[in-house]
Amino acid sequence: MIPIVVPLAALVFLGLFPLTAPLSELWLKPLVALAAGTYLLRFQLWPWSIVLLGLGLGDLSRSLLEMRGGTGHPFPALFYLLGYAALTAAVHHLPGKPPRYALALLPLALGGFYGTVVLTGVERVYAFWNTLLILLFLPKTEWLLETGGLKATLVSVGLLLFLVADWAHALLEAQGGHPLGHPLHLLPTLSYLLWTLGLSPLPLRGFLGPGLVFLGLWSMPAALLGEPGPLGLRLLALYGTLVGGLGFLYANFTARERIAERQKRWGRFLERLNRLNPRVTQTLSPEAFLLEALESARELWPEAVGLEVRARRGLVGERTPHAVPIPMNGDTAFLYFQTPPAEDFPGALALLGERIRQVLRQMEWGAMALQDPLTGLWNRRGLELELPKLLALASRYAAPVSVAFLDIDRFKSVNDAYGHPVGDEVLRRLGAIVQASVRREDLAVRYGGEEFLLVLYGADLEAAREVVERIRARFRGEAIPPIPHPLTLSAGVAGGKVPKSLEELEDWILKADFALLRAKEAGRNRVTFA
Repeated sequence: MIPIVVPLAALVFLGLFPLTAPLSELWLKPLVALAAGTYLLRFQLWPWSIVLLGLGLGDLSRSLLEMRGGTGHPFPALFYLLGYAALTAAVHHLPGKPPRYALALLPLALGGFYGTVVLTGVERVYAFWNTLLILLFLPKTEWLLETGGLKATLVSVGLLLFLVADWAHALLEAQGGHPLGHPLHLLPTLSYLLWTLGLSPLPLRGFLGPGLVFLGLWSMPAALLGEPGPLGLRLLALYGTLVGGLGFLYANFTARERIAERQKRWGRFLERLNRLNPRVTQTLSPEAFLLEALESARELWPEAVGLEVRARRGLVGERTPHAVPIPMNGDTAFLYFQTPPAEDFPGALALLGERIRQVLRQMEWGAMALQDPLTGLWNRRGLELELPKLLALASRYAAPVSVAFLDIDRFKSVNDAYGHPVGDEVLRRLGAIVQASVRREDLAVRYGGEEFLLVLYGADLEAAREVVERIRARFRGEAIPPIPHPLTLSAGVAGGKVPKSLEELEDWILKADFALLRAKEAGRNRVTFA
């Protein structure tokens, strides 16, 4: 902070102190512009660099001509025109919004109109150009104040100082001019510095940013009210200071609101991300999980419309040309936007990618494992491995086999009303009841979601019905807070004979599934036979 404050204080002192003010206008003003323009070249900010270099070369060439006693040379005017053209282009490329509060700057355009009336020659051209600049600047100022932040405010105040300085120059020229070293020259010098600090990546810590804004606003009355001058000049200084001060307060207010809103969005994002853990997402398919992850991202970026993990061929939403990669340690993932994202949230994509990677890996492990981690029952992979063993046992001893499909009635409404943790507890309770209701030779499988499959060794249809009814009765008697009502099961049963082949067993599984569908259609909470 000190390396910036000390030169600024020295600059203001040299510009206001009578003995050094002429030298400040002759040499310090152009050197500041040239140094600032050269500095911005490092960051490839070409329009603003050309603005500063053009104005600096114009001031420097004019100072050299005055030292030699020459006047009327075209070099200064050419450099000034280059600077003004670049300034127009730079302002034009700034983002804009329809002006509301920025319309308070409109009365300042009267200075430009006044200059076009009382001035002649190239000075009239500059006065007219200033009027066009303020009209061009109105929508840009609205954006700078509402969404641009502190650095954008520095650029805005710098432009205000520059335009006020030009209008003050027009008023003084209409009254016969002003002496060399007039404090007016301090305004464009400060505007060059404010542009540079606002556009460069140099961080503004502590009170440095607000201090620079107040320095710029204070310089207008300090430069224009301390010397004798026309009434219009004094009104211009006071109005410019008032508008600039109110604009800064408004920008500071909107910045605080934006920070508070960003924090709320961050909080909602982290909360949803925390819920996307392997335990909670156990009942979700990979596609449903990715959809939840997309909704989490939309807390920060409402314009997000798609999420893709290419290694797993998982896409939810839609692909668009506006894709941002999600870091996932080897996997290729993208977040798609309807329009380019308006805001950047550092670290958010890395957090999202890590959570997606964790959950998808857990889902893969769960699919590869033989047991369902939530209920402890066999999963479908386990069923594929164990079913041939049960068939061999039934064939050896000529024992009948029955197949039963069980499904929790209205399980989705439980998840929607009480959340996935409660839904997981329901599945765990049912898994424990099923596990306690079957024998060692039977297969109890969590088939998927809220569906459970029983392959009952040595059971005909009546014995299978008794097992299923026992499970239904115990499940209906379970109290699972905060659910206030009993939960019910629907079931479909098939088989009841000695299976001849694995294909016949698989056919019974399909028939039991269809019987379950008929139980659902008949009103739920019942057992239906194939």
